[in-house]
Amino acid sequence: MHEATSQGRDWSSLPADLLRKVLARLPWSSHPSFAATCAHWRSAVSPFYPSWITPVLLSAANVGSTNLRLYSPYYHKNFELDQTLASPGAKLCCARGHRVMLYHRVGDDNVVVVANLLTGDILDLYLPECTSFNFVVYDYDGDREMLFGVDAHVVLQAARSVRSGDGEGWCAWEFPELWAEGSELTASPVTNPVLHRGLLYLLGAGGRLAVHDDSRHDEGFRILDMPKGFGIECDDCYLFESDEGELMAVLMGHNGSPVHVVRLNEERMEWEKADSLKGRSLFTGTLTTMMVKTGVKWMQDKVFTPRLYDWPETISVELVEREGELAFVPISTRTEQYGGACGKSIWACGLGPQQTSKFWETINFDYSIWVDFSS
Repeated sequence: MHEATSQGRDWSSLPADLLRKVLARLPWSSHPSFAATCAHWRSAVSPFYPSWITPVLLSAANVGSTNLRLYSPYYHKNFELDQTLASPGAKLCCARGHRVMLYHRVGDDNVVVVANLLTGDILDLYLPECTSFNFVVYDYDGDREMLFGVDAHVVLQAARSVRSGDGEGWCAWEFPELWAEGSELTASPVTNPVLHRGLLYLLGAGGRLAVHDDSRHDEGFRILDMPKGFGIECDDCYLFESDEGELMAVLMGHNGSPVHVVRLNEERMEWEKADSLKGRSLFTGTLTTMMVKTGVKWMQDKVFTPRLYDWPETISVELVEREGELAFVPISTRTEQYGGACGKSIWACGLGPQQTSKFWETINFDYSIWVDFSS
């Protein structure tokens, strides 16, 4: 009797198909512990690449109409999604979680596209005739979703479309009643407007700011008198909100050197230079910029931009969610999984003139945005 019971509890002899069914119900983060149990259990664990280790670069590949490709700085690999979005030539604007916002033209119409990376579903939100956007920003507060479209060329204004949490469709675009006769701000073409403490900020040349209060939507943008300048010469500047809720900007000189980070002192309304990233990583160089805490040691106190020293391997994958965790799962089971690339394949630097270098001999990752799947 004792021998039969002992044999019945021999978990290492469970069939592989049953082990795979168990794995399908477990979060991705538990798979390494599952594989460490024994050799038989390890054989049931298929390769996968966690998507939450660091932000990834999302771009449109030259396959199909808009095949999406995501580059991981940690693995130095491209992960190409299996599904194709029917939005050829779309401009990638911003992303939150697995939702991506694009902007493109359909015939004579301008369209904002909301795409779901998990399902491949897309939703087209057509703009009124003779209107266009330079930037699109997405926000979600738990009760409703909101899209802001910003025109920053001739007339500085922001339109919005709202979707309530009850699952109903998006409302028609709302434009402010009071339009400025002309733009008093030369907007930075490389940084999306940023939501900060419920307000929408737009960065202009020399560090000037425009702000839009959604609760006073009809009043449009307001140009702030200060701050008027960074005090630092730069070719490109990128606005972002830090992981600690500060409004900050990255300033990059010619060909990537030097690199400075400044924060807005909202009491004195002055830009102040930051001397350290405090162990965090900063991902910039696209319309979206983000600062994140990281446990990857070689990524701490580094600034990353989409410049590659060599073109990475491309793996066809599915983006799969389990228990709120997303991972890239190779379509071919023969794909092996490797550790991190140790920062040798993407341009990165610290702060200060002694820690930055030029973009020499790097490949530009065009038309990409940073996406953080950990949020």
